[in-house]
Amino acid sequence: MKHETLDQRVSSYGFDVQKLMSRRATIISLLRSLQKSLEQNDQVSDGPKSLAEKRMWKQEAGIKRVVGKTEGVEAKLSHRGVQLAKEIHSKFSHESNDTALFTKYSTPPSSIPPKTMSFKEFRGYMASLGRPNELKDAMNNEESWCMFFDDLGGLVDGRITEEAMVKYRQQIEDEFDLEMDLLKLNMDVIPRDLKGWEKNKECFGRIDYEGVCIENAKLARRLGKKKAEKELVWEEGGKCEEDVFQLLVADCGEFYTYEQLMNMLFIMSKFFTVMAELRKRFLKKNEFSNDIQNSKVDPSDKGFVYRDGFLAWMMSRREREKVGQYEEWLIRAKMGVVRWMKEVGRVMGGVRKDVEALVDREILTPRILGGLKMDLSRYEGIFVVGDSEEVDEGMSARLNFSTLERAATAFAEMKLPRGCGTAVCIDLLTRSDVEPGELKSCVRKINTVLKEHFDKEISKLPLFHSWKVYSHRSDVDNIDVVRLALCFDRTASIDYALRELDMGFSFVDLLNEFQSEFRCSLNITDIFDSKRVTLEKNFHCQGNFVLGFARGLLVKILDEWILKFEEEKKFEDHLKAESDRMQADYDERTQTSHPVNPDFGRIRIGVDVTSDTKTGQQLETQRLAAEKARRAMWRFVKFLRGTKGSLVETNFKNIVDFLFGSKLIKSYLPSWLQSSFFTTQGSSTLAWRNYSKKLKAYMQSMVDEVFEQEEKLEKDQKEQERKEAEALGGMSELERRRKQLARDKKVLAHKLESLGIKMDPNLLKKEVKQLTPEEMRKDWKKKQFKSRMAFLKMYAAIQQACVGVNAVTVMSGTNKFELGLQGFDLFEVTPEIDMEVLEMLERKQREGGGGEDEDEDEEV
Repeated sequence: MKHETLDQRVSSYGFDVQKLMSRRATIISLLRSLQKSLEQNDQVSDGPKSLAEKRMWKQEAGIKRVVGKTEGVEAKLSHRGVQLAKEIHSKFSHESNDTALFTKYSTPPSSIPPKTMSFKEFRGYMASLGRPNELKDAMNNEESWCMFFDDLGGLVDGRITEEAMVKYRQQIEDEFDLEMDLLKLNMDVIPRDLKGWEKNKECFGRIDYEGVCIENAKLARRLGKKKAEKELVWEEGGKCEEDVFQLLVADCGEFYTYEQLMNMLFIMSKFFTVMAELRKRFLKKNEFSNDIQNSKVDPSDKGFVYRDGFLAWMMSRREREKVGQYEEWLIRAKMGVVRWMKEVGRVMGGVRKDVEALVDREILTPRILGGLKMDLSRYEGIFVVGDSEEVDEGMSARLNFSTLERAATAFAEMKLPRGCGTAVCIDLLTRSDVEPGELKSCVRKINTVLKEHFDKEISKLPLFHSWKVYSHRSDVDNIDVVRLALCFDRTASIDYALRELDMGFSFVDLLNEFQSEFRCSLNITDIFDSKRVTLEKNFHCQGNFVLGFARGLLVKILDEWILKFEEEKKFEDHLKAESDRMQADYDERTQTSHPVNPDFGRIRIGVDVTSDTKTGQQLETQRLAAEKARRAMWRFVKFLRGTKGSLVETNFKNIVDFLFGSKLIKSYLPSWLQSSFFTTQGSSTLAWRNYSKKLKAYMQSMVDEVFEQEEKLEKDQKEQERKEAEALGGMSELERRRKQLARDKKVLAHKLESLGIKMDPNLLKKEVKQLTPEEMRKDWKKKQFKSRMAFLKMYAAIQQACVGVNAVTVMSGTNKFELGLQGFDLFEVTPEIDMEVLEMLERKQREGGGGEDEDEDEEV
């Protein structure tokens, strides 16, 4: 007789598979109910007495082998292992389009179905691990696979859920370790929430250390470097000021407005106060215990955010505030600029310290470096897209390096303050028909926004001097510009640093020539405001650069700099090997003296905090990244040492050939950018107009919201005045006179105190009004809308007075880098705001006494 499989027999009888599965589930449910009733009536007397006996009894029992639940088995995965098992399920399971929309939220809506894994996806998961025959009996066909996971209790519509994957991983943990499977799948062995916790901790530590450095710098300026050395602190304090809270949460990946941040701080403060009360109650009940630790969070210390409390708050299941898309972009750009400036200052300070160490060791001296000045190199490059003869009128950018005879004279001509050694200037080109009043108003409104959003952060930068916004007439182009200048003190100058290092050369000896130019056939208005433009046909551009520098001098400095890092690494490896040897000797002596308890009095010599706080995978990743960076630096040095000059020319037929002809460049392009965007006429204009409509609608909604808020505040103010008038109306004439006399006494006491006459301290006390939470939130909302209003006014003023960015200049001592721009008329294509509503708002603010001071100094 021919052998038939179970599937063939089922198909020959014509049975319905779904009905069979339903019937099987019903039978298993009845068997489970029978088992539960038997256990309740003590009919099962031969049950397990321990977890180990329960596991063996479960394998040998008949009915219990079929209906046994995974919950009854001893859990072999920790809660972190459960999270990692769910991440494996998420990586290989199917995700619907509806679910993908809610991935950025902490919990998706209940109407969105959870992610599930099909039979084919599970087979792909097994193949990725290299164990396709692990479930040989269950992987023969989809029906047996469904039965297996249905027994685990995690099957939904023929697909397995996260719970089923967790139970399956618990069963195979003894045979196949979860950590090894994660490494095979090239996944991190740390769960997402733990990685988020580590990231938040690192971000807080960075902000905390930056605050410590700022305090040390203040101490050094006040006492001097030598006297302050004994009092300097280089350890993290575990807390940071509330002023940097927005930057802190931005580093952690969350962006909020002022109102939302203040609300978060208020709720955090209340939460920590409640936790402190609970700890006091706990300490009172357990005052004789030795295992009680004091909390490092002091809720009474206002104005500070503590590390432990912040980490607990960030990882809690709190409700995330929502921010508008474009407002979030502005906050992200603001925090990105601040973080970039801080990182540039940190990197440049570290490079300067490394070079100083090499000079102190007399590795880099004028005698060694003096003969390398004449070893020059020159590199040239030409880049062409399309026809170079068509590149006439359009956008152009020119970057030049030049030297000045006297830095002080150049700073004075640019109207920069005295005492600055490095300045970064951004010039906005003004319109030819702009009125002086409009230009002055534009400068004042830019000052208002920068003072509110950037003044505190910029003033904390290392070597900061001042910042300034003013109108200036450019000597080169003889045109009026609005200049934004960021100035640093004299010690930030390149010339000052090289003189202090005394290496025998200046910056112009190192970089003797640099010129770069880019020209395009279209300007920004042609690209974004003309429907007749096809980028493939009409876009032509050409770029070239010339770079000349002292090759021998640069190679020598880079060579010694890299060798310094390798020396430090070898020294650390030597210390680690020595500490390991000492630890091994200690363990050997302890094992000889205490063979029964070899861990008696065990200590650790040379504890490595980094190794103790990071996993082996993280340490290996860091080691590989450092090794990769070291090899890249050596390759760059070898390239400079082996080439004295080169000329690189690249030519592309059109922009489509440039972007999509190379697989390397195409791999960096976003998925939504297709070649049809460049071959369709007016595609860039249509895309920009659609974007401008959304942006204009958002700004108009913001204006309407501010207008409604101003009307609401006006009504509230009138209501408050009415209540105060009613309260005064109920007073007698004597009470009114007494109240007025008390006010006059306080005013007179302050005047006499200013003249040096001692007064009663009770009269000098200011009445501090305790605001309710509702009043505090109203105040925060008022400041938030005022900030939005200031930004909208600045945007409208810039659009009326300016055309676009004209130049970016960086001056450091006698060295000058200047980037000249033409055709980048950005404000010609940006959407406009309804000025009537803004003027009405300004009129209301002036009538209410909250307008801007027209006589305010336009320079900061």
